[in-house]
Amino acid sequence: MGIREFKKRLRFLANGEDSLPGYKADGFRVMNKNIEFMTETKFAAAWKFAEAGNREAWAKRKRVPDVRWRAHTCCFAAQRALKLEGDFVEFGVNAGLLSMTVCEYLDFGALDRKFWLFDTFAGIPDGEMTAREAARAKQRNAGIYFDVFDIANRNFSKFDNAILVKGFLPNTLEGVPIEKIAYLSIDLNVARYEKECIDRVWDKVVPGAAIVLDDYAFIGCEEQNAMWNKFAAVHGQSILTLPTGQGLMIKQ
Repeated sequence: MGIREFKKRLRFLANGEDSLPGYKADGFRVMNKNIEFMTETKFAAAWKFAEAGNREAWAKRKRVPDVRWRAHTCCFAAQRALKLEGDFVEFGVNAGLLSMTVCEYLDFGALDRKFWLFDTFAGIPDGEMTAREAARAKQRNAGIYFDVFDIANRNFSKFDNAILVKGFLPNTLEGVPIEKIAYLSIDLNVARYEKECIDRVWDKVVPGAAIVLDDYAFIGCEEQNAMWNKFAAVHGQSILTLPTGQGLMIKQ
């Protein structure tokens, strides 16, 4: 391939032409990869369930974001958790796009587990954060979030063992009877909030448990990335960076 043809190909890719094969969504594209998981019956049904339940919650954006690959990551982590002792926990739920997919995928209502779902259910709360985080929070609160507690409550109504905990983290952890955690998903948008939460529950996360960090590798989330890298180093852990923007830590 000559340099002119190569540059033309780069421009073609940069334009994000929909005619290219593969998957294009959520800020990335893949080509020449096997993506059969997206049409696998069990996963596709779980995503359809979650997507339908979240349409109202994403009304400001007019569509539910196609984060199927992120949901796939969460289902992988949750499937592993079934071989471990402990409950499931999510910090930062909104109306439950990812956690609904997990619940439906695992038929969670039939399991002898609890899924603790922590959120304000009304966006990112005010608090101590960097100027960049504050600007991002203001933008997301205005452009995405509103009070979705009733929507979330409806979305998880078929799962009696999925428990919504409304309020400000880490305060809402007080008095919640979590002894062991086999699956943990974190998406609080602010490094300080995530640090305070992981410090509270780290000793409850069982060895082998997967921790999914939703914002880890996104541009604009450098504070969270740096915080998690430091946390991992202090605790002798490692974090896998995923093209979805997530980070994946398996507790050693």
